[in-house]
Amino acid sequence: SETFTVKQARLLSGITQQRMADLLGVHRTTYRKIEKNPDLASVKQAREIAKITGIDVDQIFFAQQST
Repeated sequence: SETFTVKQARLLSGITQQRMADLLGVHRTTYRKIEKNPDLASVKQAREIAKITGIDVDQIFFAQQST
């Protein structure tokens, strides 16, 4: 199945960085860091982002998958 970056997931759901930060209860700067470096997101934040965007958490790229 298709995977999306955090930014792509946010854009697909039509949410601004500021709105996403507000919904996550973090500063916009903090949220921006998560978009740039998704492995900074906590499991809780990852689940919240998935819930907010309506995209399954497994389809959003949060961390380097080790193979």
